[in-house]
Amino acid sequence: MLQDFAHDVRFALRAMRKSMLLTATIVLCLGFSIGATSTVFAWMETLILQPVPGVDGLARLVSLKTTTVNGDGGLSYPAYTDIRDAEIRAGAKVFQGLAAFDIRRINLRTDAAAEARLAEPLWAVLASANYFDVLGVRPIVGRGFLPAEGAIARGAPVVVISYALWQRRFDGDPDAIGRRVWIKDQAMAIVGVAPPGFYGTISHLALDVWIPVTMQPQIGGSPDLLDEREIRWLAVFGRLAPGATLQSARTAAQVHGARLAASFTADRDIGLTARPLDVGPVDRLAPLFAVMLGINGLVLLIACSNVANLLLQRGAAREHEMAVRLALGARAARVVRQLMTESLLLAVGGVFVGAGVLVGARNALAALTPVSPLPIVAETPIDGRVLLVLGGVGVSTVFLFGLAPALRSARVAVRASLSSGGVRGGSRSSGRLRGVLISAQFALSLAVLVCAALFLRRLDELQHIDRGFRDPQEVVLTTIDFELAHLEDPAANSRVLVERMVERLSALPGVRAAAGASFVPLGLLGYTGMDMQVDGYVPKPGESMSFLVNTVTAGYFDLMGIPIKRGRALDSSDRRGTLTVAVVNEAFARRFWGTADPVGRRLRVYGDTNLTVVGVAADGKYEFLAPLDAPSPPFVYLSFAQWGHHDVVLHVRAAGDPLALVPSIQRVVAGADSRLSAMSPVTLEDYTAVP
Repeated sequence: MLQDFAHDVRFALRAMRKSMLLTATIVLCLGFSIGATSTVFAWMETLILQPVPGVDGLARLVSLKTTTVNGDGGLSYPAYTDIRDAEIRAGAKVFQGLAAFDIRRINLRTDAAAEARLAEPLWAVLASANYFDVLGVRPIVGRGFLPAEGAIARGAPVVVISYALWQRRFDGDPDAIGRRVWIKDQAMAIVGVAPPGFYGTISHLALDVWIPVTMQPQIGGSPDLLDEREIRWLAVFGRLAPGATLQSARTAAQVHGARLAASFTADRDIGLTARPLDVGPVDRLAPLFAVMLGINGLVLLIACSNVANLLLQRGAAREHEMAVRLALGARAARVVRQLMTESLLLAVGGVFVGAGVLVGARNALAALTPVSPLPIVAETPIDGRVLLVLGGVGVSTVFLFGLAPALRSARVAVRASLSSGGVRGGSRSSGRLRGVLISAQFALSLAVLVCAALFLRRLDELQHIDRGFRDPQEVVLTTIDFELAHLEDPAANSRVLVERMVERLSALPGVRAAAGASFVPLGLLGYTGMDMQVDGYVPKPGESMSFLVNTVTAGYFDLMGIPIKRGRALDSSDRRGTLTVAVVNEAFARRFWGTADPVGRRLRVYGDTNLTVVGVAADGKYEFLAPLDAPSPPFVYLSFAQWGHHDVVLHVRAAGDPLALVPSIQRVVAGADSRLSAMSPVTLEDYTAVP
């Protein structure tokens, strides 16, 4: 058997050498189609099928979410501990464990004497002590957190670091366990190193440090976060117990939610539900990859149809050869096997070309990655499943393009072919088969063109949706984090320093306008919600009164080109000690006051702080995860000079190339305070581009 196969391979190679141009055309046609299909599958596996590497039993993990009429949200720390403890008391019948986390930007130093500005900016996870246990992740060196390290009032000064950070800062030295690092001015001991490739549950976000959640006040956070039920800042997830299902998890969550609502005023009208594990914004890309994979599948079928036609043409020229072989006693099955061997070798050549396409194109996924200060990982690994798909698609093409021509050649009429000398160019049946293939190519090509046209049309519609601001290509953004600079009372210092920076930036040559804001529309960061009461409005049961807020400096609306529809914008007169004011968008005004004039109306925040509405701004697009064509949600602008913020994004509109201003912006920031630095420069156009 092996000898026969080896003979078929040698014969096939000789036949292929006689028609090198045809062979090269077929191999390249197959190779690019196989490679493109395998590349899209590799992207889909990385982002959709295997979004969180290194976690055991990902399908058994679920997220707990608070629910209101306005959507899902996180949980407060007291609510999390209540639910976790209740599950433990009940014997963990539904959840084997419940963990909580939040992400935070930090500055990490390996030397206590190093200046804060020389520290490495990293993204950290504030995690409950059972975080690694619930995920089923075992550190490769050291350990995870002990229960006591997350239970004490002020937390334990310990950290687990990522494998990448261990290699980068400690050269993979096992003796790094026990060494100390400094976050803000807090010394913390390294107790473990996470396994390679594991960064947490937010897909493709390279988080480098894990800290007990109860340590958050010691690294610059507010102590209120651990006590206040109104502040729902934690993402909570759990592992289902054996026999438990998503539906039973939802039932248990509803019971916990009802108990909290009955026990605590802050949780009244707030429900609780369970969802499949929230792995971040990558879920938004699932429909895109499904479309891309479908289009690539159609293109692969077109390629196979083209190759089958080429093989039919070649088979017509080889009718005399096949007829002679049949006349000399060769069985039809033997002829089919020989021709299928030739097709197999062509497919193997296509697989090798496809592998080259896969290796070269797999990291092109970075083109779909949104611009963000977050440490997004865009690499696409090639694992066994991807290689299996590459080979499987290649082998399947053998039957798609090779079987019909092979069977047709086996049915050659011996006498007719001998008498014709094999020069007639094919029989009537061959012509019919080619006609069928051409019709199939036309239909498939039409389907691809229609899908591509619809896809491009939808993309063009999204590109032309009004985002609520103007000429983003002229604006450069840079981020300043006052907490990373270890300033005392970052919010208070930011009010003074940001005003100074904006004034100096506005005076620079080539600068048309400058402003600061705590949030950039359509970005991944900066989302701040604030619970509000509207005078004269009684919320409906379950209606959330938490709204997104952007804290902005004077001149922000003019710089962004956001029209003020009624009243006035926030200006330099809105300072501490004056009337506390706000500007709302049109959606906010419509929801609470209809067609009445909102100017002069009052909002109440934090129980006793009144805001007076002084203006109504045009609606815009704000949330990264919300569809661009969805209606604008209610939105509120506050005065930076009255509130301040621990970080700010400087907006500078340029007369020329905005990125050319980055060195000047960095000098202005350092001149305001040498401990500050301007990070992540990017144009507003790139930051808000459709992913």
